[in-house]
Amino acid sequence: MASTGKTFSLDSALQQVGEFGRHQKRIYFSVSLISLPLAAQMLIVVFVGGIPEWKCPSPAGDILHCNSTTARCCGDDGAICQGARFSSEFTSIATEWNLVCSQRYKCELSQSIFVAGYMFGVLIFGIFSDKYGRRKPWLIAYIVGGFLALVSAFVGSYEEYLVLRFAMGLLNGGGGLLTYVLSTESIGPSYRGTAGTWQQALYAVGYVFLAVEAYFIRDWHTLTIISILPSFVVLLIFKSIPESPRWLASQGRIKEAEHILRKIGKENGFQKSEVVLLKTDTEENTESSQYGMMDLFTHKSVCFITIIMMLIWCVNSMVYYGLALNVKNLAGNLYINFSLASLIELPSSFATQILLAKLGRRKSLFCLLLGASIACFLCTFLQLQGRQNVMAISFTALIGRFFISASFAVLYVYSAELFPTVVRNVGMGISSFSARLGGMVAPFIVLQGDQSTSFPMFVFACTALFAAVTGLRLHETQGKPMPETFEELDENYLRNQKTNGDHKGTDSLLL
Repeated sequence: MASTGKTFSLDSALQQVGEFGRHQKRIYFSVSLISLPLAAQMLIVVFVGGIPEWKCPSPAGDILHCNSTTARCCGDDGAICQGARFSSEFTSIATEWNLVCSQRYKCELSQSIFVAGYMFGVLIFGIFSDKYGRRKPWLIAYIVGGFLALVSAFVGSYEEYLVLRFAMGLLNGGGGLLTYVLSTESIGPSYRGTAGTWQQALYAVGYVFLAVEAYFIRDWHTLTIISILPSFVVLLIFKSIPESPRWLASQGRIKEAEHILRKIGKENGFQKSEVVLLKTDTEENTESSQYGMMDLFTHKSVCFITIIMMLIWCVNSMVYYGLALNVKNLAGNLYINFSLASLIELPSSFATQILLAKLGRRKSLFCLLLGASIACFLCTFLQLQGRQNVMAISFTALIGRFFISASFAVLYVYSAELFPTVVRNVGMGISSFSARLGGMVAPFIVLQGDQSTSFPMFVFACTALFAAVTGLRLHETQGKPMPETFEELDENYLRNQKTNGDHKGTDSLLL
């Protein structure tokens, strides 16, 4: 490619040097694949927090055979069985610290604490990565997070374990955020959306690896160690991962960004690519920095979008993680159920691409949340019929996971297109914050399955239905220019009304 002497925006420059060439593919797959240990930490509590069959000596001298739902093994006040003996099927934090009876909730609490840390990690590392770049915080998140995970396998008390789970969640949140950013920011606009969707889908692969590891490694200490070790591969590839040219441009470091873009062009086969960036990326970043979280609630239409998005993200996360954790309450083999529920996310990601192109964002979100709700209602009905419907219950739970995974992918696209550019980052941030709140609640809903196996699915069904109907209040964004300012958002809304000829229908943005 010969030098043209033209100046380019960053996206135009990426189109000049190759949108998804050899360089981007190398970065994308290397960064994405070492995120698999992060995925394992998200749901490892399914295995390290499990309770095997156990026995409790009764006051009468009998030996009671117990499991997590056997109330007769505990006192009327939920007192812990003294002298409980666990089977050798597997070990867990429950067998380590006798977390049964009134202490049962502590297994789920460890997951909620992890999600709380994740929530703060996304916020903290988002700030750090905007100030110090993507590479160094990314390295810190992986190395420190991996080290703390190793330490957690050797702690002597539940309280110490809980503190480490919070810290691990914080670093996991930062690592997950920066993995997504690093793997997609140097990809051109034509491929970025698809790449982002499949990057998230790789978490499903991480879940499957976790299930395989847990099947062969029944000791929770060893499982914790083995599941996190691959994260240290980051030390081997760190030097080959360049800083994000998009971040450099946003900081006014144009020459450095241009240098990296030329290297991208060279690796992609454009030996003579010469790129001169416009300075509008810096100006747009400065304009966006003038807005904060409070601006999401001071403008009527943006406030409306924000509230609905917070609700839907919270419900979507609660149902997604709830279904993932609830596999332990399903009949059948835990390891097979967990693996199948994870693998179903791969065709779910593929189906999302087709659905978005055919139905748009609004209808896709409605159909997927409705599908998840129907699947959960069916599962509730089958569970009420008894345990003879093992295959049918597992199948409907899988279908629910398929739909809710797909709706998560749609939410990422839809939210980014709804919020104006000037508040897009903060809008996505508060949406993610709401999702973590849902993730914190999910384990305690699943815990109620010890008393009633159908209760969690009923809650997930009702909340998913509510979110589906609520989402219809938003407007369609497919094929429409993304709003840059609050004023453009209002103009798009008015234009949408005139196009549809409906001023008071469900497409209405303002109440």
